[in-house]
This record gives sequence, C-alpha cells and structure tokens, in this order.
Amino acid sequence: MRVLAPLLLLFGFAAPAPAQSRREIDRAIAAVKPALVRILVAGVEYQQGREQKSESAGSGVIISPEGYVVTNHHVAGWAKRMLVTLADRTEAEADLVGTDPLTDISVLKLRPRTSKAYPFARWGDSSKLRVGDTVLAMGSPLALTQSVTQGIVSNTAMVMPDLLGKVDLSLDGEDVGSMVLWIGHDAQIHPGNSGGPLVNLAGEIVGINELEYGLAGAIPSNLARQVAQSLIERGKVVRADLGLRVQPLLKSQGRDSGALVSRVAKGSPAALAGLLPGDVLLSVGGAPTTVRFPEQVPPFNGMVASLPVGKPVEIEYEREGKRHKATAVPTERESRLVRPVPVRQVGIVVQDVTRADAEAMGRNSTEGAKVQSVAPGGPGGNLKPSLREGDVIVAVGNQRVRSAAEFRAAVESQVRPENMPLLFSVEFERGNEQIVGVVRVERLDGQDTSQEARKAYLGVSTQVLVPDLAKVLGVEGRKGFRVTGVASGSPAERAGLRVGDLILAVDDVPLDASRPEDAEELSETIRQYDIGATVVLRIWREGVQTVPVQLGASPLSARELRRLREEDFEFTVRDLTVQDRDARQLGGVSGVLVEDVAPGGWAALGKLSSGDVIVSVNGTQVADVEAFRKAMAEQKAKKTKFVVLRVLRGTDELFIEMEADWSASD
Repeated sequence: MRVLAPLLLLFGFAAPAPAQSRREIDRAIAAVKPALVRILVAGVEYQQGREQKSESAGSGVIISPEGYVVTNHHVAGWAKRMLVTLADRTEAEADLVGTDPLTDISVLKLRPRTSKAYPFARWGDSSKLRVGDTVLAMGSPLALTQSVTQGIVSNTAMVMPDLLGKVDLSLDGEDVGSMVLWIGHDAQIHPGNSGGPLVNLAGEIVGINELEYGLAGAIPSNLARQVAQSLIERGKVVRADLGLRVQPLLKSQGRDSGALVSRVAKGSPAALAGLLPGDVLLSVGGAPTTVRFPEQVPPFNGMVASLPVGKPVEIEYEREGKRHKATAVPTERESRLVRPVPVRQVGIVVQDVTRADAEAMGRNSTEGAKVQSVAPGGPGGNLKPSLREGDVIVAVGNQRVRSAAEFRAAVESQVRPENMPLLFSVEFERGNEQIVGVVRVERLDGQDTSQEARKAYLGVSTQVLVPDLAKVLGVEGRKGFRVTGVASGSPAERAGLRVGDLILAVDDVPLDASRPEDAEELSETIRQYDIGATVVLRIWREGVQTVPVQLGASPLSARELRRLREEDFEFTVRDLTVQDRDARQLGGVSGVLVEDVAPGGWAALGKLSSGDVIVSVNGTQVADVEAFRKAMAEQKAKKTKFVVLRVLRGTDELFIEMEADWSASD
C-alpha cells in the first residue's frame, strides 16, 4: 500500500445508510458483481541494494469485454505477478497495461479467455453525485471474496485537512491530492478494498475506492475513466506542464478571484514567460482562475494538465497591483515514476536522474545513475568512500554512464566469473564533490571455498569419559572417550565401532582424557597418522577388546564444498556433508542443501527455507550442486513459468512452487 496504507485504518467507522428498496440494491449489485475482481499481487520494493518481493491483495473492476481492469496504482503499479479471481471463482493472470501514480490509477489486462468475453461494468457520471446519495462499496476487504457494503455520499469534493498536520498522500514522488478531489462516503472499506468500485443504485461505477480517513475516499469516475482510457490507448497519461504551483489566496489579500503563485520552477514555461512567486494568476488561455479554497487547487491543476502540449497559451496575472499578460508554451509533464535498476554484482540499486532530481541537486544534466539503495557489506557498501543513497554515478572505469541501464551494462561487462577477484573504479558525484572509489569483487557468490589439507580421519563423535561418567558406567578409574555417533561410510563404521563404545587407547598408547577440556585429544592423536594407516583401538564393550581401523581422509567441511547462488530466485545451495546426511538421517538420498534464502526473493515467496534439502527440480533428480545448476539452466532456457522443487524438510517431504522471472537476468 506504500504511503497511503496508514489511512485505511485510521478512523474506521460506518454510519447507517438510509433504507432503500431491496430490488434497487439487488439490481445494482447484479450489474457490477460479475465484473468485480480480487487481485493477488507479487509486488516489488527496492531496499538495501536489491529487489525485494512481497505479497498483497487488492480489488478491481473489469471495464470492457476484452478484460481491461481498473484498480489503484498502489495495488498494481509495482506488480511482478498478478493473479485475478473473478466473482465466479475462476482465475486469470493479468498484465500491467499502464499506471499513473498522480491519480493512483492502474489498468490491467486479463489474459484472453478462449470461450467467451469477460463480464464488465459500466462507468457512471461522478459529477451527478449529490450528498446523501446511496452508494455501494464493492471489493475484497482483507483479501476476502468479493463483498459489498452500503453507505451514503458524505462529501463530493473531499480534501485532506491541515488541521491535524500535513497528511502525506504522495505515491512514488507524486502528490495524489494535487489532482484528486475524493468522493467521501461512509460505506465501510478495509485494506484489500483498494481499487474496488464505488457504485450508484443504477449499477454504474462512480468512483474507485482508495483510502479511509474517517470517511472513505474514492477517486471520481470521471477522472478515473479519463486516466484509464489514456493508459489503454497510450500506456501513459500525457499532461501539460507550465512549471508553476498555486495555493489559495491569502486572507490579507482581500481578493475574490485569482490564484496565488507559490512556486515557479527554474527554466519552466512559466519562468520563461516571466512569472514569479507571489504573482496572482488571473486567467490561463482566456479561462478565469479562482483558487480561494484548497478544494479549488486540484481542478486548477487538472485544467493546466489538459492544455495542448507545445501550443502557446496566454496567461494574465497581477503583480504589485498591475495587470500583465504573457505567453507560455506548455511542455509535457515529466513523470515522477522511475523504475529502479538492481545491479546484483555490486549490491546496489540505481535509477535514472529525472529533471526534478537534477533541479533539486543543482545539476545541469540528467546524465548518470542515481543510487537508490546500497546493500550493507556488499561491494558497493564496502567501497571507500562507500556509496550512499543520492550519489550520482557518472563513470565505471574509463566508461561514462548516462543512465541506470548503462551503469548496469558497464558493471556486467566487467564483473564475470573468469575475472574474479576484480578491482574497478567508480566515479560519482555527491553534492559539489567528484569522488572516485574502488570496488572490489572477490567472488560472485561471496564464498570462500579454498581447500583445507586432508588429514587422517576416524569418523566418530565423542564425549570425554569424565570420572563421574566412568563411575556410573562401571569403569571407574578409566580414561578416554565414549562414542556418541558413528559417521555413515566412515572408517569407524566399516571397522564396526558402535555408539556406547569406550575408546581407551590408540596403538597401546593410553588416552589421558578425563576433563571436558581434553575433548580434542582423540582427534589430535588420529591426525598424527598418515591417511590409509591402520591403527588398533583398545575399546571397552562389555570388557576390553581391540579393533583395527584403517584410517581414511577427512571429508570436506561445509566451507569447502561447492555452492551455487541461484540469482533469479535469490537462494544459495551447497553439496551435502557427511554430517548433513547423518543429522537429517538421509541415508542414500542425494540432493543439495539450501544454505540461505534472501527475504523478499521469489524463493522466499514460494516458502523455501534454509535447511531444506532439494532432491529434484521439475521432476529432474539433482545429486549435487553441478546437477542442480544444469537443471536450473534447463528451466531458464525453456523459460519455464513455474519451477517446482521437491524438498525434504525435517521428517516432511513437500513441493515448493516458485514463480519465475527470467527477464531479471536476461
């Protein structure tokens, strides 16, 4: 829900609505409910230098037989995957057609159905709503199935009050309240209702529910319909921009008409026309302007946005009691919505520099890649001096970068497995400073798999035979070790050692262990022998016995084993150790162990967990890391939509279904 989310539950209440005939309500519900949808969203946020996924739910309404759906930007604007449930319980996948954070409207397109067209609801005229009219709020509150609540229109031009402090209604850098006058109503809505329709008794969509602030607030249908149509036709909303901001007239000005200019952007059409903050705007394109109240600001902004881009418009204004005329040429308004670009190799997220960014930073150019976030401890975070949010990267090595995409391409061209370890420079701007830092990338998976020297190996776990333990075991006075575990396939297992045996001596040299701090004596003694040597252990098993054992080579530790970072799903696997097999009682089962699962990755959304043992990928058995790598590469080559992992988790066996987004690594 992003910034608007806190408003949904702030002051929830519902007043009783006037009684209506059951027949009217039934007709209205019947007209819209077949087109009402619940939207399950796998969305993304960009934090700590990476893309993080999360699951949420919202509502929407189908507005055409082709399957176009209107909902909120804060529901679907950052979606990676969307599954839509219709009123008849059927499901359909949906794609994002376009989104507009300024009005909090998104349009989706349901995947075509082979059998029939989609049911759809019709738009109504929100300008005809009157305070007291009965309305129905339809949607999926708290992700429940489609539901309906009833209320009345309480306010046809609702704005957020300043009385309780400034309410932040920004979405992705856009001030929704600068363009939207909400329809206030008292039909109950809850999280999950966002994007659902507000319906009149004629069964028409008169609003798109968005927030709750004491009253519920809906975006008027006339605005939502206009934005939706533009998104369907162009994929975006084209708006004119004069580069000025107005506020209500001050009481001390004693005026009944005009609008107070509060800001003029540097280099904007308004600035080039000579306007200054403090001017009173009288007319734009011959249309008189009056902004005396906050409710009049959004209509003014809407009027400016509708001006023809590139066509000169006459502006009349007053300054120090004198009237002036000027001509301005509106430009196309720049969208504040910028899609971040994760650069996994160095653990940072960057984005393009907008004109608004450049103005705020005092830059004359929008070239470069602005740092959105940095992963702590990653190559970007360890850079000296370290990168931080707001820095603008302008070069990688000797290569200039003009955009976020160019920065990622420059990094990917250098950071390859065959180049590890790697040093390269990054030049960036911080305020008026030009800084060069050095990035060091050791390994793409960040792991140290250097081999340790192999030593002689027995393959038992033990506890020290302390005096009290020796006494209760009936061997008082003896020293050594009690066997607590025998590793599968180890020299000890082959020699017949068992749990409970007491090891007293090695090659007739008595062991002296009798205190907890002597725990390493047996392993240190064994390591003095050559691999393959035969030793004779003196043990106690219902009396003294001798057991010859041919020592093996110590197995690889977990640190030394092969591992693979599966970047598309953000988890790491490694080969199994002997200890893994014994601890999990795997016996002869082959597979790979999941070492870590990044929060917010596709694997995390699929509920994969650290400690899981993966034994197959979409039905292909995986015996080790190399087999797992090949199986995943095959899925990527096929662009498989779902990757199903068969895993062992404790004593359970289950299937994990992960959605694939192969485009992230293409």
